[in-house]
Amino acid sequence: MTTQDQPAKLGLRFSTILLPAKGIDLERWAVIACDQFTSDQEYWDEVERFVGDAPSTLRMILPEIYLEQRDQVEETRRITETMERYLRENVFREIPDSAIYVKRSLPDGTERRGLVVAVDLESYDYHPETSALVRASEETIPSRLPARADIRKAAPIETPHVLVLYNDPDSTVMDTFDRHLGTLEQVYKTPLMMGGGSIAGWQVPVDHPCTGEFLAALEALRRETLLFATGDGNHSLAAAKTVWEERKAAGTTATDPYRYCLVELVNVFDPGLPFHPIHRVCRGDAEALLASIMEETGARLERKERDAFLRDFRGDGPGSREIGFYGPAGAGVLALPEGAALSVEVVDNALARMEKAGVAGDIDYVHGLEEVCHAADRLKGVAWIVPEFDRDQLFPTVAGRGTLPRKAFSLGQARDKRYYLECRAL
Repeated sequence: MTTQDQPAKLGLRFSTILLPAKGIDLERWAVIACDQFTSDQEYWDEVERFVGDAPSTLRMILPEIYLEQRDQVEETRRITETMERYLRENVFREIPDSAIYVKRSLPDGTERRGLVVAVDLESYDYHPETSALVRASEETIPSRLPARADIRKAAPIETPHVLVLYNDPDSTVMDTFDRHLGTLEQVYKTPLMMGGGSIAGWQVPVDHPCTGEFLAALEALRRETLLFATGDGNHSLAAAKTVWEERKAAGTTATDPYRYCLVELVNVFDPGLPFHPIHRVCRGDAEALLASIMEETGARLERKERDAFLRDFRGDGPGSREIGFYGPAGAGVLALPEGAALSVEVVDNALARMEKAGVAGDIDYVHGLEEVCHAADRLKGVAWIVPEFDRDQLFPTVAGRGTLPRKAFSLGQARDKRYYLECRAL
């Protein structure tokens, strides 16, 4: 029989999960991650109308679209009061000493599998030089942590949108749960609002026979000290780490619930987890930027007409050495030589140099080739189109060099992102 000691060796803990009580409308309860649709006021207005007065995780988060519109101190107070009221009014039911096996049907019909479980923050470190079991996959910006940490300090409940990835080309880990699905209790099933598809979850008790098989499958994937890398929500996990370190320094106990953070584990090779590039757009001198990249890397430049570029450019797929550019005076492709840095890193380094020199600015990050080129037209600026990151290289890259540059990739489209549903008391 599996006990808590065994998952602890892999930086995990089977916790008491809080789910909405029977009778609560799960479609109104579950809301997409707060960092999505940050420029789409209509989306969040419709969420507000749909939820109405029903119990909902909408009342437990601050969508980032409101960060500049609302007083954050007041919002933190409101969130805390809502959580406390939900606890008093028995909005939750408890699922003790468990994880939740999740099957998410995405809007295009693709299925994504995951396990909602608590990660031990003692096993996590977001610094690039770490040898921790759980690591950040991309650069963490320290200035983004205090606001998130303040909310966590005041909150009696957490609800996750963090995706933590593991490297399982043969899908051995999640197949464990499918083999035992007939012996697991389904604890929820619901459509997801605003075209998010649907989701179902099954309780996985720590002492269930499949738990030992799951842990053995994970252990077999371990390479030296690295087992997990964050996908989505790294700054939320880093903020949780910050709070835990503060509490530990103040003398809290080793069993403090703040030592853990609820996440969803997902296979980096899951077919429901597409990797998308995040392009860059900026104002500035395109010729100076091109010259900077070519001087730094020895890249070859092929110029194209703007219309032909929009019609023909697709890059060469994951791991391509090509960088597209599109600006007022024309477009083209930079071909990087073998041995050069990652394409996204080359662009970011050039933008940083040019911004410091005063010849580039207003840098933004945009999904989609057409979208970033349209953004460049609106700004009268330059779009930099980077290739899709090769998922095969994520874990070797994190193990070998530490974190990737900020916004090196995106996991899925906006509506594919995690919805808040499961909770845990702090």
